Amino acid sequence: MKRFPDQYDRAEIEGACQRRWAADDAFRWDPKVAAELDYVIDTPPPTVSGTLHVGHVYSYTQADIIARYFRMSGRNVLYPIGWDDNGLPTERLVEKDKKVRGGTMSRDAFVALCREVIPVYETQFRELFSRLGLSVDWSREYQTISDESRKVSQLSFLDLYRKGLLERRLEPTLWDPADRTALAQAEVEEIERTGKLNTVAFALEGGGEVLIATTRPELIGGCGALMIHPDNPRAGELVGRNAITPLYGVPVPIVADAKVDPEKGTGVVMCCTFGDVTDIFWWRTHKLPLRLVIDQAGRMMATLPIGGEAWPTKDAATAAATIDALKGLKVEQARAAVLDMLAKNGALRGQTATNQVIPVAERSGAPLEILVTAQWFIKTLDYKEQILAKGREIVWHPDYMRQRFESWVEALKWDWSISRQRHFGVPLPVWYSKRKGEEGRIIVPEPDALPVDPTRQTPAGYSADEVIGESDVMDTWATSSVSPQLVTRTINDALGLDHEAHRRLFPMALRPQAHDIIRTWAFYTIVKAMHHQHTVPWRNIAISGWCLASDGSKMSKSKGTVIDPIKLLNEYGTDAVRYWTGTSRLGNDTVLAPNTLKQGKRLVTKLWNAARLAHIALEPAQIMPRTAAADIAAGVIVHSLDRWLLGVLADIIAKATAAFEAYEYAQALREIEDFFWRIYCDNYLELVKSRSRIEGAPTPEQRSALHTLHHATLALLHLFAPFLPFVCETLNDLMLGPSEGTAPTVHARGAWPRPADHAAPNLDRAVGELVLEAVNAVRKTKSELQVSLRAPIAQLIIAPVEGGVPLPEIEAQLTPLIGDLKDVAAAAAIVFAPTANDGWPGSVSLGEKLRVSLQMAAPAAPA
Repeated sequence: MKRFPDQYDRAEIEGACQRRWAADDAFRWDPKVAAELDYVIDTPPPTVSGTLHVGHVYSYTQADIIARYFRMSGRNVLYPIGWDDNGLPTERLVEKDKKVRGGTMSRDAFVALCREVIPVYETQFRELFSRLGLSVDWSREYQTISDESRKVSQLSFLDLYRKGLLERRLEPTLWDPADRTALAQAEVEEIERTGKLNTVAFALEGGGEVLIATTRPELIGGCGALMIHPDNPRAGELVGRNAITPLYGVPVPIVADAKVDPEKGTGVVMCCTFGDVTDIFWWRTHKLPLRLVIDQAGRMMATLPIGGEAWPTKDAATAAATIDALKGLKVEQARAAVLDMLAKNGALRGQTATNQVIPVAERSGAPLEILVTAQWFIKTLDYKEQILAKGREIVWHPDYMRQRFESWVEALKWDWSISRQRHFGVPLPVWYSKRKGEEGRIIVPEPDALPVDPTRQTPAGYSADEVIGESDVMDTWATSSVSPQLVTRTINDALGLDHEAHRRLFPMALRPQAHDIIRTWAFYTIVKAMHHQHTVPWRNIAISGWCLASDGSKMSKSKGTVIDPIKLLNEYGTDAVRYWTGTSRLGNDTVLAPNTLKQGKRLVTKLWNAARLAHIALEPAQIMPRTAAADIAAGVIVHSLDRWLLGVLADIIAKATAAFEAYEYAQALREIEDFFWRIYCDNYLELVKSRSRIEGAPTPEQRSALHTLHHATLALLHLFAPFLPFVCETLNDLMLGPSEGTAPTVHARGAWPRPADHAAPNLDRAVGELVLEAVNAVRKTKSELQVSLRAPIAQLIIAPVEGGVPLPEIEAQLTPLIGDLKDVAAAAAIVFAPTANDGWPGSVSLGEKLRVSLQMAAPAAPA
C-alpha cells in the first residue's frame, strides 16, 4: 500500500496514466489467447478533415467504455485505430490549409501537399485520443491511404469486378458541380426551400398550345418529351402529337405516363435530361433522346448540337440566340434569364410559390445535377432483399436503429457509384486498352501487383502508349467500407495478406458508430461483406447519438456552437467528461450539459475521498484479505452490516454486468453510482466509521469492517473503471501497489468483479434495510427540526408501526448494531419500545417499517 497523496492532482494523474499505459502496452490484443475469447471492434477511422470536436469525444468515449468493460470481463479485445485520410474531405482540408485549389494543380503536386499536411492533423487526433484514455491497440494503427490499405482496397475492387458485381457504365449520375465529382446516393442530403412553379406555354404542331408546369425552366433546351397522365381529360387530344419548345423551336412528343401527378400544376410536365430521378425513368422507359444542356461545372453549355437529325429545330436562329445568351451562366442565373425571355415572348403564363425538396451535396452543400458520365458502380439495387436479410442477422443497439437502415435500403434508387473525379484517393486499378483490335478493353492487374496507380504504371505486357490509365480514384467510403478487412489485411479466402488472421477475427464482434452514417458506413460495410463472403461484417452494431448545441441543433462552426474538446478536458478533467458521455444511452442525442459535467467532477472527488478514508483505516492494519466470498466463508467478515453491504454490492455487480452485456452501459453506471452515493457513502461509511478506527489489535467486528472496506473499495474502483479510468487506475495502485513499483492495472483482462469472488447477492438484506429505515427516519426528523444531522440526541426511541416490522424482530435485528446506530445518529441512548413518544419529534420511516421519536439533548452551556 502506497502513501496517499495530499491532494488529487488531475493533470499529473492523467499524464502518469497515459505514460504507464503506453509503456506497458496495456491494451494490446494477445494472439496467444484462445480464439473463442476474442472480441474485435471495428473502430471508426475518423476522417482527417480538420480538428476533432466534442462530438468525437462523445461517440469515441462511449465505444471505449464498452471496450474497457469487455476487456475487463475476460475477453481478448482487439481495439484498433485508423485514420480515414483520403478523399474529398481531406482534399478540402488541404485546399483550405494551403490556400490552393486541387483542380488547378497537377495530380502529383497536390498529392504531395496532402501527404505533407495529413501527418500534422493525425498527430493532433492521436494526442486527443490518448488524452481521452481510449484503450486502443496502437500497434494496430492504420491509414486508409497507406500502401497496405490501398492494396486491400484494390483487392476488394478486383474481387467485385471478377464476380460481375462491379462495372463501368455510362449513365445518369448524381453530380456535384462545386467539387466537380460524381456522388453516391448516401452522400446526398435534402433541403427544403421555397421556389417558383412556372406555367409555360408550348405551341402544338398543327395549331393550339399546351401549358406545362416546371420549377426548372433552364432545362427547356434539354426537353425530350412532354408527359401527361393517361386519365387527364386532355390526354386523348394531346397524346401522339408534338409540342414545340419555346426559345429552341424543338418538336417533342407528348407521351402518356401514370407517374405524372395530375393534381400538380397544369397536369403536364417536361421530361428533361435530367431534372430528377423521374426524368431518368421516363427517359429509359420511353427511349427518349439524350439532350444535355448543363456541363460538369454547373454552367450552361456554350454549344448544343441543335439542328441535326437527332435534335431538330423549327427555328435555328432563335435556338442559336438562346444558346448564346445562356452560355456559361450558372444554373440560378440561367433560370432567371430564361424566365425573362419567356416573359418577353409571352410564353410565361404564371408563377406560384411552391415548397421544394432539393438534393444537395453533403460536403459542399451545392444543389446537385444529374449528368451522364462514365462511372464505376457496385451493384446494390438487385440485392436489396439480401442486404436487408444481412442487416437482420446483426444485433442493433438500440434495436430501433435497424429500422433506419432498412428504410434506407428500401428507398435506394441508385447503384453505389464509387468513382470520384479527384486527386487524393485510392486509385481505381484499371487501364483501358488502345491496342488495335481490343480498343476500350478493360485491363485489371493481378493481385500480386497491387497496389497500383494506373496514371503512373502500366499493366503487364503493355507499353505506355497502348493503354489509358484510369485517372479517377475511389470514393473514400469504398475504402472505409472494408475497415474490418484493413485490420485483418484480407478480403476473403482468395484474396489477402493474412488469411489465418482473417479467419480468426472476421466477422468482428462490434461496430460502434454514429446514427448519421448508417446510410453510408454501416450500409456500405454490410454490402461489401455480403458481396465478398456472403456474411455479415460484425455480430453487433452500437449506434451513438450526436452531441448537440445548447439549443438542440447540430453543432455548427458557422453558428459558433462547436466546442473545443481540449478546453472541456482542461476545465473538468477527462474522467468527468467521460462520465458525461457515459450517462447517455446508445442512440440518444444529447446536449452538452454543464451540470452533468460538474456531477462527474464531484463523483471523481467523492471517489477519491472515499478511497482515502478506506486507505487511512487499512494502512496501519495488518490484514490479509482474500476474496469477499472467502472472507465471509472463513468467518472473517462477521458483522451483519458488513455482510449486508457486500450482499448489496454483489447484487449491483450482477446488475451492472447484465447491463454491460446488453450494451446498456448508461444503465450500468446508474446502478453503480446509486450504490456508491446512497448505500456506500451516505450510509455504510457513516455506520462503519467508529468500527474502522483501530488502536492496537482489532476486534473481530473491527477486522470485519476492515476487510469489508478493502473489498468494497476495490470492487467500486473496478466497477467505475470503464467510465473513470484515470482516477480508478491511480486509486487501485495506491490501495494495492507496493511502495516501489505499480500494482497490476485495474483495466487488465479478467479484472471485472466475478460473482464467485463476492458475497451472495442480498446477503442479510433485511437487517441492512431496517438499519437504513431507522437512520433515514432520524435524518428526516432532524431535517424537519432544522438542526444539524450531528445534533446530539439524548434518547432515541425505535417503535413498530401497524403493518411494519414487529417489535421482537426490530429488537433482534438492531440490538447487535446499537453501537453503529448510536454513532451515526449521535444518540446517547437507544430504546426499543412498543410505541413511540408522541410528545417528541419523530417520523415514520420511508418504507413504513418503523417509527422513531427523538429526545434532543439540551444545548451545551456556553463556556
